[in-house]
Amino acid sequence: MNIPILKSQQLTSYSEFIQFWSTYYDYTLEELYNTRIGLQQFTQTDIEKLFEWKNGMELSERKKKSLKDNVLDKLDLINTYKQQEKFDIDEFKEAFKSMSAVWKIFLLHLIKPDYYPIYDQHIHRAYLYIHQQDYTQLKNTISNKSKEDFYFANYLNFVHSIDGSSLKQIDEALFSFGRFLNVSYGKIVK
Repeated sequence: MNIPILKSQQLTSYSEFIQFWSTYYDYTLEELYNTRIGLQQFTQTDIEKLFEWKNGMELSERKKKSLKDNVLDKLDLINTYKQQEKFDIDEFKEAFKSMSAVWKIFLLHLIKPDYYPIYDQHIHRAYLYIHQQDYTQLKNTISNKSKEDFYFANYLNFVHSIDGSSLKQIDEALFSFGRFLNVSYGKIVK
């Protein structure tokens, strides 16, 4: 059995933080992501498998329907965006306005994985802690608009300010740390 032993230590830079916490990243179905994220164009199956990865398990029938209606029916547009060096983010937001913020941001990540980081509650929690804000009150009841506003006004700039780490490694570190903060022994961190 491999049990990590955590000890209190002072990390003096974001790169040390990223290096340390990314080693604790563990997420199911990682091969679904790794084998598809670098593709130049997506098939319907690629998108389905990537959203399955994001979901952490097979999609429910309701989520499959939402994926079909909101994403798969616009696969040509997604692949067009993927091929463009830059695209109009407002046009993207309008085209995918009926999606939840987390899925919309994930789709943005799939289109431009080297520019748009992934976002979820664990990432948000880690960001709040790092910025000395109350991370304990983060709830799933935050509106989609608030999530998107946070992502585009705060989180995106923060991630782009971190030098020396890939977006994937930053995501792994913040996800791991945010998940740690969410469990009972993580709540004792000050």
